[in-house]
Amino acid sequence: METKIKNRLNEIAEIEGISILFACESGSRGWGFPSTDSDYDVRFFYIRKPSDYSSVFPLETELRYPITGELDISGWDLIKVLTLLYKSNVSPFEWIQSPIVYHETSGFKEGFLLLIEDYFSARRQAHHYLGIVRSKIGDLCGGTIRLKTLFYILRSLLAAEWCITYRSYAPMALVDLSGLMPEGIRTEVAKLVQLKSEVDEGFNFSCPAIIKDYLEERFNHLEHEVHDLPMVKLHKEGLEDYFKTILK
Repeated sequence: METKIKNRLNEIAEIEGISILFACESGSRGWGFPSTDSDYDVRFFYIRKPSDYSSVFPLETELRYPITGELDISGWDLIKVLTLLYKSNVSPFEWIQSPIVYHETSGFKEGFLLLIEDYFSARRQAHHYLGIVRSKIGDLCGGTIRLKTLFYILRSLLAAEWCITYRSYAPMALVDLSGLMPEGIRTEVAKLVQLKSEVDEGFNFSCPAIIKDYLEERFNHLEHEVHDLPMVKLHKEGLEDYFKTILK
């Protein structure tokens, strides 16, 4: 599959007339808890020719392609990426950390990691992750829950706790977030990661009470803690300078 993905990226770059700066795996494979039928969620950052940015009618800043088989692929223009960074959107922070990288222009990742340090807002990112938990945690009250949904809740909760506790952006992979969990919960989660690797995306199961109670308690605690995080003013100048440097 890796060769197929790389060939598809090369094909897209040629057809669209773009340069792909970075391409990685996002979603459950990047987070570290895929199912047997998980898609390959490929995401990439790209840049166009300088002349393309001087058009009266700007070109699209997102390229999205129909899902074919297991392959779900889309990309963002660097302008869109930097606009989202200005809002401290979590996606660029996560994707640049992906453990599965399909393409990287030499030096891009290193420079991008330096850039994002100035555009992290613990408050905004924690609110984002808690919003995901808030939208799904009610599913825990039913008799069963999709295992996939449980992991979305768990991973988002831990990411929010990381932002609040360490005032830094959360690691992408679940294994790197696992130190936030008590040992007993960590052991149970490891069993569920193994289970998820053996079942399909639609698998439903009865959530253990120890996991359910842990998630609800931590969510209620973090919902209170997030309001103590400071507002951060982010600056556009660094993003403008970065874009001009990459464009050259």
